[in-house]
Amino acid sequence: PRAMASAEEAQLVELLPEEYSRPVSLVAFHVAVVPKSLGGELLKLLGSCSPLGAAHLHLKRVRAAPATAAAAPGALQVLLCPAEGAVPEEVTGFLSAKGCQDCCRVEVPRDGALTRSQLAEFSAHWPLTFRKPSIEPLELSAAKRAEYARLLARAEEVGKGRCACVMVDRCGREVAIGCEAVAAHPLRHAVMEAIQRVADTHLKEELAQPGVKRPRQEEEYLCQDYEVVTTHEPCVMCSMALVHSRVRLVAYRTPDHAFGGLGGKLSLHTCQSLNHQFRVLRW
Repeated sequence: PRAMASAEEAQLVELLPEEYSRPVSLVAFHVAVVPKSLGGELLKLLGSCSPLGAAHLHLKRVRAAPATAAAAPGALQVLLCPAEGAVPEEVTGFLSAKGCQDCCRVEVPRDGALTRSQLAEFSAHWPLTFRKPSIEPLELSAAKRAEYARLLARAEEVGKGRCACVMVDRCGREVAIGCEAVAAHPLRHAVMEAIQRVADTHLKEELAQPGVKRPRQEEEYLCQDYEVVTTHEPCVMCSMALVHSRVRLVAYRTPDHAFGGLGGKLSLHTCQSLNHQFRVLRW
């Protein structure tokens, strides 16, 4: 189908928090150039009188001194403290007693790297420690992209020109579809319709099996680990419903810059103040 082909040809991208795509921003630091033999002693002193704060733990404290700054072959450049502050007297006294060069300034990355591409860009200015982020970007295989394209084509088939969505479980089985019916009621959006169908199914199952023990608390959420593919970006109301239903992933084609809750107007899927986050993809 034409709709499916266009989805397969379009690039499916993940909508991550803004900090995952930010460029490098630099901040000035005082540094000293010391012989390698003094590196350990200076680091011990800095650990007691000028430790790196929480905002700078992504920075490695030492690097090999560039040839233009090295006092001797194998010399080290050591971060002392942010340039906005004064170098502690204990440190200046130590450097003076050892006959080291005067301190100078270097520009280092203000933020830590969250992706491998950021690490390569940021580390060009100063070595960094790469810590695994709380959200690692998804790596989508060609087969997975094709599967999402097929589900988008299915949603378009359901909608027949209107906003529609398809919900699948963790095994890829279709569990619900939804098509907007705002002509009947203004709140009957496609996502809300699909969630309602899931709720109706659960209710029927409970009524058909009276007395059956309820599942564990973590499994009680309505759409736990479901994936949702929708033709249009869910609005803020629908996005919050997806948060509360505990979906795993949402993929959509058409953004809504006025009312969208997953990248258009707001990005609720990455809001740390909410008690659930999920992944969002967009064609």
